[in-house]
Amino acid sequence: MFTDENGQRQHVWQTSWAISTRFVGGIIMTHGDDAGLMLPSKIAPIQVIIIPIWRKADEQAGVLNAASSVAEVLKSASIKVQLDDSDQRTPGWKFNFWEMKGVPLRIEIGPRDVSSGSVVISRRDVPGKQGKVFGISMEPSILVAYVKDKLDEIQSSLLERAKSFRDSNIVDVSSYGELKEAISLGKWARGPWSASDAEELKVKEETGATLRCFPFEQPPGMKTCLMTGNPAEEVAIFAKSY
Repeated sequence: MFTDENGQRQHVWQTSWAISTRFVGGIIMTHGDDAGLMLPSKIAPIQVIIIPIWRKADEQAGVLNAASSVAEVLKSASIKVQLDDSDQRTPGWKFNFWEMKGVPLRIEIGPRDVSSGSVVISRRDVPGKQGKVFGISMEPSILVAYVKDKLDEIQSSLLERAKSFRDSNIVDVSSYGELKEAISLGKWARGPWSASDAEELKVKEETGATLRCFPFEQPPGMKTCLMTGNPAEEVAIFAKSY
């Protein structure tokens, strides 16, 4: 807030960079794996990639027609879908390419799927056969409900996985020695803090860690500062930045 020329308190006007490279880097580091990106469903620019598969020339038209129909069904349900109908690359190459791109769901359609009126659906967050389900009906109401349900599952799964990783790497400390040990192990140190800027700088110089935040959720009651032994109202988290 600031006081304007009329003596009235006003909200500050400022610019915003909106989505930045830090945000993008955070997504990559939090959810990526050795195969590439792994994007949460809600922010993925492509939520579903459709890969048509055929071997013989007389199979192509039927497979592509079915794939196009599935794509239109999903688009009409406000699902962000793309059909990779290029014939310059093999299906296996396409699988790897779109996995690297982090697309949450992959739909495979081949001649047998066309005959049975079904598709194969694979989850990006569950690798291999475990994440692949066969025989999902192409019937619009069934397919749309299944895809939306799986996109929600992927969103929740990635969030819970990230929170679990975060929480398992936070170490509660009550002394500077414990903080230094936690940082040396690559952990995040959480402990009571009311020390000065100079003492915060000392932590950085001696451990490479900086005060990352004071969590919104704080334990109740007065505590003892891990650095000075003075009373501390809040706990802080120290960690190295990368």
